[in-house]
Amino acid sequence: MKKILSIIALSIAIVACGGKTNLETALIQAGGNRAELEKVLNHYAEDSLKYKAACFLVENMPYHYYYTGEEVDYEKQFFKMLHETTLSPEVIADSLNRGKMNEQFGKTELKYDIQEMDSAYLVRNIDWAFKVWHEQPWGKKVSFENFCEYMLPYRVGDECPVEWRERLYDKYNSLLDSIRLKPESVYPWIVADVLLDSLKKRAPRFVSYSYAKHSAGPEIADWLSGNCEDLADAFTYIYRALGIPSGCDEMLMRGDNNVPHYWNFVPDDHCDAFFCSLLYPGPLIQSHTYDAPRGKVYRRMFSVNRDMMKMMNQPPEKIHPTFRYPLMQDVTNIYSDCEQTIRIPESRFLIRPEQDEVIYLCLPSRMEWVPVAVSKCKDGQVSFENVDGNAVFCLSVYRDKKLLPISVPFWVHKELKYFRYFGNGEEMEQVIIFHKFNLFIEPFIDRMVGGVFEGSNDAGFRKKDTLYLIEEKPVRLYNVAYVDKSKGYCYLRYYGPAGSYCNISEVGFYRETGDTIPLKGQVIGTPGSFDGDKGHWYMSAFDGDPYTSFDYKQPGGGWAGIDFGKPVSVGKIVFTPRNRVNFIRKGDKYELFYAGKGGWISAGVTVADSDSLVYNVPKGALLYLKNHSGGVDERIFEYVDGEQVFW
Repeated sequence: MKKILSIIALSIAIVACGGKTNLETALIQAGGNRAELEKVLNHYAEDSLKYKAACFLVENMPYHYYYTGEEVDYEKQFFKMLHETTLSPEVIADSLNRGKMNEQFGKTELKYDIQEMDSAYLVRNIDWAFKVWHEQPWGKKVSFENFCEYMLPYRVGDECPVEWRERLYDKYNSLLDSIRLKPESVYPWIVADVLLDSLKKRAPRFVSYSYAKHSAGPEIADWLSGNCEDLADAFTYIYRALGIPSGCDEMLMRGDNNVPHYWNFVPDDHCDAFFCSLLYPGPLIQSHTYDAPRGKVYRRMFSVNRDMMKMMNQPPEKIHPTFRYPLMQDVTNIYSDCEQTIRIPESRFLIRPEQDEVIYLCLPSRMEWVPVAVSKCKDGQVSFENVDGNAVFCLSVYRDKKLLPISVPFWVHKELKYFRYFGNGEEMEQVIIFHKFNLFIEPFIDRMVGGVFEGSNDAGFRKKDTLYLIEEKPVRLYNVAYVDKSKGYCYLRYYGPAGSYCNISEVGFYRETGDTIPLKGQVIGTPGSFDGDKGHWYMSAFDGDPYTSFDYKQPGGGWAGIDFGKPVSVGKIVFTPRNRVNFIRKGDKYELFYAGKGGWISAGVTVADSDSLVYNVPKGALLYLKNHSGGVDERIFEYVDGEQVFW
């Protein structure tokens, strides 16, 4: 999520203009640019609807800004190169980063719309938006209110304002010729579905991370590349250029991951919306069917949420930047059928909030807490409305330019509408840790279920015995299977289940259960690997390295084994699933934290001497394992009945 800066000078102006209308306040803040904005208002003095539209833009303009400078222009090359080349995002980013080595590079200038906006630009934007709204058949179903919020705005982020409406209209309007004359063309969401299908055929290019610090601007609609936020911006530009009301809905932080999430919406007739994205298969769907854990969902708006600002009623510097000038509206209720009101009594606070202090409902992102809702204490408790569950939350206040947790974390159930607090008492328990991230959302772990270890005295395995069938997902780096050693075999192998590409990192066959050195022989298997990568041939399963792996060229039929040259009996098999280095790795330095008063508290630093770690922590506490030696995939978890449960 882009950082929202403090607009101190404008904040002073807002306070100084108490009692005036929003429009009058905005014109005062315009300073030397007031004449330009008044030209726009005077231009539409005889057209009441366009005058209202102009007022809408001007009165909300103080809360919008943009950046200019070399870095802003340079960042756009990332999206352009993604669109025009087949180079990987990592290669492109590395190349561009080398070009920013000059210490003078990256200086940008912050400009405020209210002080910079040109009257001619605004008039062209307003006139073209009205033209498309009135000419397109689906415009009949678009209210003036939805037109102002979801079609009229000249920007979608913090990009430098440029002309874009007519150009994008000319480029994409023909994609709607197939539906324009049909009766159902009066429904914007049906037209949006047709356009969505056409845009997907243009192969948008997705990257999972954010490269640019600033919005790419309307050119992103030509490049159709970037992360989910960038593609949501592209979608918004195109839809609005064609008279389809649309915008971006977002989770400021996901309830099940360490990142925010963005997608598009198209409003319908019933104050609901259709969920849509260039990244998801299929047509538009009703928003309430979106089933991802969410906590809170907000709609990005051009207008500032004045009710939220009034509720907080604090100087801007005392409010977290995310909510300082909230250009958002809470729409959790249209995405969830299970939203609820969370009430936390003051008795549960570990740190007492100051009088009238804003309290934030937060979701976790690694070792940070990210605010997703605001409230204040009233009648001995703090309440947050319209919260979706199945997520871990914490309460915080904003002091000295940072968030300070004031409660223990708590988990909110989605459907039963209850919540529980994590432990923070004196009772301790021992925990055994095998990994630092939720392995069960990784595809490689799943691919071992159904895999089988087999023995045979026939090199072609036409006659074979099953030694061990993997029935559950492996939970650690080294997994042990004990087998009947009453029979000897010349050939032993691991045979991957259908759809697994025979993914396995390491296999060791041992004669006795207490042996520590695996049996040796000639490595055999099915030749070939996915995409011809020779680093992922079957030999990788017996190279002694748990971080190299076999990745067969076909989804099924792959196997890796050993020819011993004579029958041998084995009593133990040790195997490692293909992984992304999220298991405990011998030699790495780890630190376990638990959530307590004031934030995360260290339970100690240790260097792993095996594939597990042992710690003593408060019973029932929320935990977080940090690998100081490397890796970025880390997530909160708790310890329940001897197992790690990630949230």
